Amino acid sequence: MADVIHLGLGAFHRAHQAVFFQDAGLKVVSVSMRKSDVANSFNAHNCKYKVISKDASGQVSQEITAITHALYYPRDLARLKELCRAPELKLITLTVTEKAYQNTGADSLPARLADLLTARYESGAQGLALISCDNMSKNSELIKRLVLEVLQERSDMALTNWVKEEVRAPNSMIDRIVPAITDENLAIFTEPFTQWVIENDPISTILAPAGVQFVPDVRPFEIAKIRLFNGAHSALAYIGELAGIEYVSEVISHPVFGKFVENMQVQEALKSLDNSPGIDLISYAKIIRERIANPTLNHRNQQIAMDGSQKLQQRMIDGANELVKRKIPAPNLCMAIAIWLHYLAVSDRINDPLAKELKALAQGQNPDEVVRSILTLPNFLRPLDQSYFAQISEALQSLRSEPLLDILLL
Repeated sequence: MADVIHLGLGAFHRAHQAVFFQDAGLKVVSVSMRKSDVANSFNAHNCKYKVISKDASGQVSQEITAITHALYYPRDLARLKELCRAPELKLITLTVTEKAYQNTGADSLPARLADLLTARYESGAQGLALISCDNMSKNSELIKRLVLEVLQERSDMALTNWVKEEVRAPNSMIDRIVPAITDENLAIFTEPFTQWVIENDPISTILAPAGVQFVPDVRPFEIAKIRLFNGAHSALAYIGELAGIEYVSEVISHPVFGKFVENMQVQEALKSLDNSPGIDLISYAKIIRERIANPTLNHRNQQIAMDGSQKLQQRMIDGANELVKRKIPAPNLCMAIAIWLHYLAVSDRINDPLAKELKALAQGQNPDEVVRSILTLPNFLRPLDQSYFAQISEALQSLRSEPLLDILLL
């Protein structure tokens, strides 16, 4: 049996939630959602591995044994349903990236979760917590809403009402820099810093002693992290890809590139946020830059640059739209978005669910048309305010004709 089912068996889960779960004494079954060989390899090593946190001052190693078994969805669906029926199960958590948060049929994430919750409902077991750990605003609320949409389409009102009333969905914010695993047999390297903030929920009696922070409203933490950390991370990654730099720590340590991202943080992203008790935003932004500059992690820009069409809406566009309301200019955010558009046109290693469409549009000759055609795609659920389009187009034109370093020196 398991206390936790976690959907997503990537490096981040292993170096973040699994560590908290171990400290809380919880047993976890983790599920690979895309590849059977990931779960198979993990089981072959008895689900044991080391998390090594390191920075310039040294490193600390911890053996993780909280994950008792790895499954593969859908191969192990029967086993998963059995786990969901067990009264011992306390929560379902997930790290599946932003692009999975949509109803796209019977094999989509919301449909899979609906199947698991159906099994629990039919068993007569009590409700539990469903906690998203992905970098999205109101993440747990969103996935619960999508699950309810699936259930409503299935026309089972009793089950739908049970999920509404008995499945709790406290939003959460997670933070730790974890580069991708390059060899499944190796330990996971990460930074010393780790943070998990969850909205107040009964699960706090178990997780709070392990260091999880519970708060009345996670949104200020969530938005600050997405705009100040993830936004900076993405901007640095696209700059690095264009400049031929492999690791994000090298980009932020560059005097010109690092200063550009600092300005984007302090002059714009930070001003898009409301002051919140318990968060010193200026200090938080500085700490973020120091963490990204950790030279020991070897976090590749190519990994961070994935799925820009899904990520930049939260990381840059939301903040830019807020600045319009506050009548604050956003030249650095506009430049960062233009850098992404230029990257789409010239890179030969784009990893994005819309890669083919984006690349074709980005290679258009007219910068005005490129900006408009991409930033008004239906996939942008919260489109960028069009008052920025001319400024982004001008920046894109410069990127096509001048060296990136020269442009950012201005």
